[in-house]
Amino acid sequence: MNTTIFISEIVDELQIQAKDNEIDILDIFDLSPETPDFSVVKRQGVFMNVNFDTKVSYEFRLAHEMSHLIYGDSEIQGIYTFSEFGHRQEELLAHRNAIRMLMSIEMPTNINTFMEYYHVPSWLKADVTRAFLEFDYLD
Repeated sequence: MNTTIFISEIVDELQIQAKDNEIDILDIFDLSPETPDFSVVKRQGVFMNVNFDTKVSYEFRLAHEMSHLIYGDSEIQGIYTFSEFGHRQEELLAHRNAIRMLMSIEMPTNINTFMEYYHVPSWLKADVTRAFLEFDYLD
């Protein structure tokens, strides 16, 4: 990853995308570490647990929850909760779209750098690789 773009700039860009898609983001500071981030479809809101006990980065989790609201099927589920191990179709779609959202903000120099920077779960490496190759091909 290019070190000239900082985490706050990535979050700022995600917040712009949220605003463009009429999504509200709220950081919550008083939830237990076991409570995951979640998004509420009818509210068009993403609620980020700042204390959530996970290695996955805040930026990846935010992009993941936003992607439920931007790209997901609003008829399938009313509330989505973040799980780094979620393999259901809606969760896989959110993981894949989060990867693409983040790569569209800052293209990584390589796949491993992206995985390490955002602490993406290793089982998603094939999806990161696929997105990296698609973006690299477009450049």
